[in-house]
Amino acid sequence: MARCPSPKSAPVYPAAQQFVDRALARHDSLFSPGQSIWSSAILDDLHTRFVEQPIETPEPFMVKFERQLSGASDATLLLAAECLFVYFLVPLNIKGETKRAAIQTVLSWMKEPVAIPTDLAAAMDGGLATVGIAYQTYRPFQLQFLIALARSWQVLDDDRRAAALADPWVFRTVVYDVPVPPGSQAMRECLLHLVHPDTFEPATLVEVKKRIADSFSAFVSDPKENVDRQLLEIRGRLAEEYGPGFDFWDAGVRERWQPDAANRWGQFVYWARRFHEGTSFTTLERDYKVEIARRLQDARQAVIDNAPGWKDVLRRAFGPPNNITFHIVHAHFLEWIETEPVKARAALVALWAPGDSGADDAVDQRIRAFSAALPSNTPSAGGRVFGISGTGSRLNMIAFLNLATDIERFPPYVTTAFTKAFELTGHPKPSASADEAERYRHMLNFLDALDHEASQRGLVLNDRLDAQSVVWCVTKWNPDPAWPRADQNAFRRYRGEPLEGEGDDPPPPGPNGDPTAPPGLKALAERELLDLAYLETIDQLLRSKRQVIFYGPPGTGKTYIARKLAEVYADGATSAVELVQFHPSYAYEDFVEGFRPAKGGAQGFLLTPGPLRRIAAAAANDPSRMHVLIIDEVNRANVAKVFGELYFLLEYRREDIALQYSPEQRFNLPENLYIVGTMNSADRSIALVDAALRRRFYFVPFFPDRPPIQDLLRRWLARHKPALSWLADVVDLLNERLGDRNLAVGPSHFLRPDLNDEWIHLIWDFAVLPYLAEHFIEDEARLAEFGLERLRAALSAGGTFLGGGGSPTLTDEMANGADASPS
Repeated sequence: MARCPSPKSAPVYPAAQQFVDRALARHDSLFSPGQSIWSSAILDDLHTRFVEQPIETPEPFMVKFERQLSGASDATLLLAAECLFVYFLVPLNIKGETKRAAIQTVLSWMKEPVAIPTDLAAAMDGGLATVGIAYQTYRPFQLQFLIALARSWQVLDDDRRAAALADPWVFRTVVYDVPVPPGSQAMRECLLHLVHPDTFEPATLVEVKKRIADSFSAFVSDPKENVDRQLLEIRGRLAEEYGPGFDFWDAGVRERWQPDAANRWGQFVYWARRFHEGTSFTTLERDYKVEIARRLQDARQAVIDNAPGWKDVLRRAFGPPNNITFHIVHAHFLEWIETEPVKARAALVALWAPGDSGADDAVDQRIRAFSAALPSNTPSAGGRVFGISGTGSRLNMIAFLNLATDIERFPPYVTTAFTKAFELTGHPKPSASADEAERYRHMLNFLDALDHEASQRGLVLNDRLDAQSVVWCVTKWNPDPAWPRADQNAFRRYRGEPLEGEGDDPPPPGPNGDPTAPPGLKALAERELLDLAYLETIDQLLRSKRQVIFYGPPGTGKTYIARKLAEVYADGATSAVELVQFHPSYAYEDFVEGFRPAKGGAQGFLLTPGPLRRIAAAAANDPSRMHVLIIDEVNRANVAKVFGELYFLLEYRREDIALQYSPEQRFNLPENLYIVGTMNSADRSIALVDAALRRRFYFVPFFPDRPPIQDLLRRWLARHKPALSWLADVVDLLNERLGDRNLAVGPSHFLRPDLNDEWIHLIWDFAVLPYLAEHFIEDEARLAEFGLERLRAALSAGGTFLGGGGSPTLTDEMANGADASPS
């Protein structure tokens, strides 16, 4: 069944059943049984007073609601309170005492007030969903839909009403036949669940329902059916896998339909949540704006009334704590008011006059009228030229003044903050030719989109002011000093800013040269007998391009060191590291995403994320930690086919694209995701690797005669097996006689704690010689030169071998080695 399994939702369902049994079935009151208040006459009266007489002023909803209901009968007031009760059954994120206080306030307007029954009052502590801006900001429209449905319900004959209460699909038809006022869609969807909770999902957004249905389309027998029928069928299939009481928001289920966190919205919401949940958010971002709005409301009333001193009242609104407008711009604006007060007041009245200020067209018209009146270049009485030029400056001023109408719906606008927010989220920018009204509308639409994306990821923004405030935090604030250093640097990295300790030029590699290198590198170098400067160079390359490939012959520790580095970057979190091995049959569908058979015995195929999408999502959800994807044997697959459109993302980390199997979702590679590939140069020369791949990776050589592998076996034997130090000389002589560094034998064959003479012979006979035999298959006589005892004898006789110091650095190797060049 579709009922919410949360204990907080449990008391909602008995209350909703009373709404069905009394209000819908018998027109009876919820709070005062025996009064037939859900009847045509009383509903019509409430509709006339509330719906047909909207009040578009900046006062709170309850203030306007009282004015609209002034003089109403007790029956109409009781109905209004019960409508508010039904509205409050839905939100989980509004406190119970807040809900009860609002309802009790409406009841107090009655000549003979009644109380909320105890069981129904207790239901206010619960809820069905965490609601966002639309549900709360558009409360009047949610109530309008409820009233409209109740009025339509009265027109139905008894048989039709009985059928609708008995049959969920008849009820859905009745509900969907009611016109939906703008902003009231959530109430329509919630009423479906409140009346038939075993059939309809507790979702407030049709878009969410559609996303779930699309994600589980393999379970749908008829995709032409309405989305609610599809969800019911999907629920039946998934119940076999998760049990009958599962929730689409449960962990494990949600990940299969929710928008992937590995996109720009997911990352923006992550940082928005960090600021929004901070203890100083309300104090530093909301309170002073509300104070400015209060002063502007006083100025608005003074302007409309043409009260003496209205210019002084308006001037005070621009004073402290205002930091929204640029002081030069508002100085010009105030000078215009002093110079041309009649024209200025007329423009302000056009922007501020009472009326239908909430309608989109009306707001746009007011903005255009005011903007047309603003001066561009006007001489003052003293001859100085002043004015407000530039669309951004003019819109900043308009949005500031518009705070007087309703700050929760019309928050401030600062061009630079929103331009950065558009860049970070990938939201389209307004047209270069857009006027102030179009740019303002674009900003409001962005805030609504942010609310939608945030609500899908568990962040509840109470209104557009909340949304604008987190935009300002993410784009303008410094990271919180209380955050861990890793989090602060992750936030700077996200915004494309230098990390703490970095300048325009990256510091040189070396033990003390790179303050941003992870501290675990030094311990790794000491533990694994590697050169720290070399590891710091690899770290510098990773921070620069985010992708490297370790290449060299077998046995040089490429995969081993990649895994050890990944552990350092992930700080021990196993979920932050994923390893895959490419092979000739490996495909895009294995690596990125593809269709796989549905689980739970169901027929059909579901789109399933591959390791790249999984770790990208993990990285986006945890941006303060580096995540590492290790691709072993990267050159064994057809890399161009496996990566597909990801070639673009490897080069442009701050962009996002649509993937071929999920074009409706945007995807990118988070900045905190490193990709480390390994490549066996004995199998395939780097020069043969796809040029596009070479351009997107730094290539780090791993050869026995070059750091960090040079003399590694000698150092390891000196520490762990000094009696076997002769082995390092033998391996060096072997590689010298091979004469091909791509065929060299690496030290990894011998780095084992139980190494002794017997194991050396076994490794040589059953690992080293078979490896060499593959390359000398047509010259078996040559193979005899590489026998263990023959090489030892050559050393005893004074044979030469390579080894020792004077070796080039990694930078020298990459600059001079033809095979080492990534281009």
